[in-house]
Amino acid sequence: MNIQQLTYIVEIANRKSISRAAEYLFVSQPALSQQIRNLEKELGYRVFRRTSKGLELTEKGNLFYEKAQEMLEDWNRFKEEVISGTEHKKLKIGLGARVYSNRLFPKIAGYFERHPELEVTFYTEAGLDAYAAIKDGSLDMALDRMPENEIGMEKCVCFAKELIREKQCILTAPDHPLAQKKNASIMDCREYTMLTGLEHSVEDRLLRKTYGEQNITWKRVIRSDSIDTVMKMVKSGSGIAIGPQSFAEYYGVTAVPLVPARQDSLYFACLKSKKKEPEIREFQRYLTTLVSSACPD
Repeated sequence: MNIQQLTYIVEIANRKSISRAAEYLFVSQPALSQQIRNLEKELGYRVFRRTSKGLELTEKGNLFYEKAQEMLEDWNRFKEEVISGTEHKKLKIGLGARVYSNRLFPKIAGYFERHPELEVTFYTEAGLDAYAAIKDGSLDMALDRMPENEIGMEKCVCFAKELIREKQCILTAPDHPLAQKKNASIMDCREYTMLTGLEHSVEDRLLRKTYGEQNITWKRVIRSDSIDTVMKMVKSGSGIAIGPQSFAEYYGVTAVPLVPARQDSLYFACLKSKKKEPEIREFQRYLTTLVSSACPD
């Protein structure tokens, strides 16, 4: 049992919904549900029961909730006292969808929970050009994808470290005709609706580069500023998308490897001039221990 789990219980109880609590906490719904199951297993009783009005606390759960609130109040007072008079370092961090699909966010949140001297704001807007935001000072750091052909253009001002490299796949509904294939090419996708991000977003630039090489015209293109919306449409069979293999399990869709094989990466990035700042340096070091496929500098 830990402070983070107490926070989860209180937020779910207040919102009577795991999905709304997950959105508020910047945690995926499956990860939050698993945390609650783990805690209930440790306690030996159910904290919540599901009703027509949403989640409600059980009798023992209500007692746990009250004690958890008291503990969190004491914890917040403790943090205020031990860091009283200390100037908080403010950090603005952009997070791409691959942070969530690779299950990194709960551990990232845990890192900052252990560093109360850091005041962190996460930015997860779809279509955010993280590298442009780093260059203009809107972000201090970003964990996001970047097309391989664009990395060189940014290296003059940005430090970028590859964290996770993934196969690019055609993402489909489980019962989609392409889902039965061992692999698929862009040419195989021409007769289907393509789902992607807004014009000029990283997703859009990648898609244009991919089909531009083969002069492909899609049957139809639907754009959205929300990756969750795109994946819901994929799952419902409304179209297909191009994305990493990690999206398959996370969003409940099927991933068919793209041929010729293509790869895309999740990067840590910051301004070169900020790379050696203690808070940024230590966080970047933490990330490299967090992922198994970290590449050398």
